[in-house]
Amino acid sequence: MSKRLSIIIVTYNSEKLIFDCLDSIYKYNDIGNGLEIVIVDNCSDDRDSVFAKIRSDYPADIILIKSAVNKGYGAGNNQGVQIANAPVFIVMNPDVRLVEPIFKKLLSKFECNPKIGLIGVNFTDGSNNLHLKPEYANWSKMLLFHLYHKFGWFKIEQMYFSGSFLVFDKQSFIDAGSFDENLFLFYEEADISNRILAIEKETILAKDIFVLHLMHGRDVNLYLLKIGAESRKYYFKKYNADLNQYYTYLLIKYNIKHIIAIILNNKIRKADYKGWIEICNNYKFKTK
Repeated sequence: MSKRLSIIIVTYNSEKLIFDCLDSIYKYNDIGNGLEIVIVDNCSDDRDSVFAKIRSDYPADIILIKSAVNKGYGAGNNQGVQIANAPVFIVMNPDVRLVEPIFKKLLSKFECNPKIGLIGVNFTDGSNNLHLKPEYANWSKMLLFHLYHKFGWFKIEQMYFSGSFLVFDKQSFIDAGSFDENLFLFYEEADISNRILAIEKETILAKDIFVLHLMHGRDVNLYLLKIGAESRKYYFKKYNADLNQYYTYLLIKYNIKHIIAIILNNKIRKADYKGWIEICNNYKFKTK
């Protein structure tokens, strides 16, 4: 039977997450053998034991790929796309869980509208799956952006979906140039969204489809903030956007939040915002 949908999961030290992720996929699989799963491991410490358990406890047709070098999120997913056999594929983080059958719904959207190149979904906890593209971020745009929550309005040209769960038409993804492997982590979603739109394909939010993302609200990791800063510098240069102006905006935003956290004696948020302020100060003028 030919595959209708591929799911690509990039793992990195994900032993505590991947098995529940797979369990949820099989529990809510509503297309049977039309589903294909591709797991790409980016040089995890526990790779051999995890792959052995997958071979032992799950169907034998799961495709397992061992990356020789960890080149990041985009590169790992590109490896999976090269192997995937279905015309539609999902990029899914190991910390995402299905909570209902959704594959038939997703496929029907592509079948009904061949102009669709990319679909984003909603999260069950109400977290916003739309983010303002950084080159558009300013106070007036942020105010308009927050109206989305209240009125369901958004301008997709200026927004992008979380990379934790993205659904692509494979040919559109390839035609757009695939994920930019110069981005190790962060902003791959904004970048591919720009390029999907550039080839005159549509990106849509499937408001009737929900998944669970476990990691919303996690503490800020200073190491990841630094990786994000490097990706941000590359992204802004690629789109000829004003990075200093963006950091000025972020500094005002996080200084205000930091003051509020101090007033409320919220130690966790206070540390988070302090981390953001440190990154913004360190990288504001490093634009070259």
